[in-house]
Amino acid sequence: MASYIEPIRFALVVFPFLALAISSVFFIYEYRKYGTFLVTRAVILYSFVFYLLCAYFLVILPLPAKETVAQMTGPKMELHLFASWQHFRDNTVLVLSEPSTYLPAMKQSVFLEPAFNVLLLIPFGIYLRYYFRLSFMKTMIASFCLSLFFELTQLSGLYFIYPRPYRLFDVNDLVTNTLGGIIGFVVTPLFTFMLPTRRRMDELSYEKGKTVSLTRRLVAYLIDWTFLSIVNFIAAIFFKLAFDSGTVTSHIWWLLLEVGLYFMIVPFITNGWTLGKKIVRIRLVEQDRERISLKALIIRYGYLYFLFYGLSWLGQLLQQIMNSTTNTVLQMSAVFISLGVLLLQGIFILNILLSFLRKKRILFYEKASHTYTVSTIAQTKDDDSRN
Repeated sequence: MASYIEPIRFALVVFPFLALAISSVFFIYEYRKYGTFLVTRAVILYSFVFYLLCAYFLVILPLPAKETVAQMTGPKMELHLFASWQHFRDNTVLVLSEPSTYLPAMKQSVFLEPAFNVLLLIPFGIYLRYYFRLSFMKTMIASFCLSLFFELTQLSGLYFIYPRPYRLFDVNDLVTNTLGGIIGFVVTPLFTFMLPTRRRMDELSYEKGKTVSLTRRLVAYLIDWTFLSIVNFIAAIFFKLAFDSGTVTSHIWWLLLEVGLYFMIVPFITNGWTLGKKIVRIRLVEQDRERISLKALIIRYGYLYFLFYGLSWLGQLLQQIMNSTTNTVLQMSAVFISLGVLLLQGIFILNILLSFLRKKRILFYEKASHTYTVSTIAQTKDDDSRN
């Protein structure tokens, strides 16, 4: 039993890191398709990832030493179909007419191994029918393909890391695993009748996706600044190689320049789109105008970026003044101005936090520029037909 528990423990250790890695992709996909993020959907999908991790580690763990594997001389493949059934018949203590042999027979490896192979893919069949809404035939094919992937992983010696396979490639495992996926498909209603249907989750997602949440805007913001970070990295390399200067992109004027180009000029040309907004399917519009004006964008992002970053730059400058001068008047003036800067920044952050807590859609810089964000989500005909 320890050989089955240890892979699950390892999966518990690895899963948080893998979940963190896929969270960004999952968030972007959810907001791209539905315009919102459902906790229920996240729990289902993350549990599916955790299940696949457990199944995979059950297949490959424990990992032996390479020296041990190199000395193995046993067969690499079992191609005789139903060999496991024959092995069970030859070695089981089960006697159908004697109930006292049932429990001892269930403890034997000749029973446990095929039984666990069946159980391994039962959850897979349940997920495929319940969430992914695959048909019986597609579920059977997918179960076979997953089982084949596991068997080929074993046959390749964990993708040729080992000099030879340390576990047997067995065609009977393909049969029992696929059977498990089929059983999972059949018994799905027994495990999912209390859960919301996929159709209901999609309907709720599309309904919520018609409005633009602050979280959705935050995802667009993070995508935009991730893209700009990549641009900054490439630009820094270029300036270093071409002009032997790698500090250009660290200046405040560079930041203001890229904000002006990316958040003002680009949305003006595309009529409200940036890369992040395009991905999560939201767009900037100006009140009572078909196209957003450059003036509105300058006011909007002037408040948001120039004011905020300008205040940050002013605070750093005042800090340098206080550290470099001994003039009491200058120091006191710098202190009072710094307090004013901190107050303005505090008001700025407080406005965003209160808007988030109250689920208020319009922020102060949107009021000033008469701009707001709209959702471009529309349920497709394909989604309607699947629902």
